[in-house]
Parts: sequence; C-alpha cells; structure tokens
Amino acid sequence: MANPTIHVVLCAPSKPKDAPSFSGFCQKLEVFLRYSGISYEHREVYPYHGPKKKVPFAEISHDGKTVVVPDSHFIIGYLVENKLVNDPDDLAELAPEQRAESRAFQAYVEETLYSAIIYERWLINFWVTRQDTFGNLPWVLQYFMGWYFLRRVKSALWAAGMGRHSWEEVQTLQKEVIDALEVKLRKHKYFHGDGTPSRIDLTVYGFLANILTCKGNPYFTDMILKSAVLSSFVKEMTTALFPEYKDLLKEVEGNM
Repeated sequence: MANPTIHVVLCAPSKPKDAPSFSGFCQKLEVFLRYSGISYEHREVYPYHGPKKKVPFAEISHDGKTVVVPDSHFIIGYLVENKLVNDPDDLAELAPEQRAESRAFQAYVEETLYSAIIYERWLINFWVTRQDTFGNLPWVLQYFMGWYFLRRVKSALWAAGMGRHSWEEVQTLQKEVIDALEVKLRKHKYFHGDGTPSRIDLTVYGFLANILTCKGNPYFTDMILKSAVLSSFVKEMTTALFPEYKDLLKEVEGNM
C-alpha cells in the first residue's frame, strides 16, 4: 500500500480528457502513480517551467516537506528509495537478473523507441502532430509553436543519431522494437511472468498508450493494433488502471 500521507503534483503539459498524455514520459509516470495507488493530481505547465527545462517534473509532499524532482526516472526512484510507495519490482519478486534485463529494456524503449516515435510524429506527420499538440491555440500561435518545436526536434534527433536515418531505416527500427516486445509478452501476461506487473510493464504500457492516442504515429499504431499480443497487453493494463480511457479500449478491442 502507498503511504496515504503523501501527495504528488504531476507537472506536465495539458492532456486530453479521459485519454493518455501526448508525452510518453508523462504517461509513463502517471501509469506508475496510478498503479502505486498514491494520491496525485495534474498541474498544467510548459517544459521551460521545470528544473531541467523538460517534463515531467513532480512536487512531492511528504513528512512535512515538499520536494521538486525532475525526470520520470528519478521521480520514480525518489518515491521508491524513500519508501513512499512499494517498488513494483519487489512486488513482482524479480530476481537480480530480471531487474537487469528490465533496465536494459527500459533504455531500449526510452531511447530507440522514443526517438522513433518522435521522428514519425514530427518529421513525417508534422501537420497532424501540430494540430494534435497545439490545436487549442489561436492559429498564429499554432504556426509559431509548431515550427519552433519542429526546429528543436530536428536538432535533438540529429544530435541523438535518429535524425540521420531515412524514414525507411526508422521503420526498420520501429519494427525491431515491436518484434522484441512481442517476444517478451507472447508467453506470459507480463514481462517476467503471469503474477503482477513490474516497472518495465508500466513503462512499456505508458509508451504504447501514448502512441495509440497520437494521430501522428499511424505506422506505429498499425503495428500495435495488428499484434494480438500487444493489443491484449494494452487492453489488460488499460482495463486495470485506466478504465476511463474508453476510446483507447474501443480501439484495441476492435482489432482483437
């Protein structure tokens, strides 16, 4: 059980009502918070508001103090290390080898998968992504914010190496990730068995849900929905943690 005396403010951009966040890392963190049963709320912010000029960051109130922690990985680490929540890896009784495998897969998802998501979203389907992300703003601000973020994304992807690949090469990397996820989930309900989800399950689900809610990832979405294994995994996790995501459930159930 989570400590009932603590409260987390998840600082992140606005998200659709009853749907996953447009940010994979923000959604990953919310999945962890929801699974942990901890008291939390959203606060709408822009990336430049954060200590590291990125989202998410969190205000964690406990033991008479409030601590601001940036980055989803370190937020989760803070909650676990300070025993404010139970570690899902402990609840799943993972062996050291399984924890090491999970950490390697987390890096694969958060680096290769994430970069491929952003490549498809911003470099291939820019106009759709701009509308998804800034459609609630006046037209002039949509134009400015869209091109500002496109320029930043191009620069970041080029520096990371993903932006140097062709779209065909990125599609190959996308398929490799999906194939690897299918292998891990084909024989068991979760990554490490049929008991309870561990941290890697929460992370993977967060990113898959994020992909499926963004119109700028049609290639990724199509691969997920054509996979009975991944569709079943998303349905299971959504039903258990986010039953209010009715459109997401309808999408995966319609392709099973």
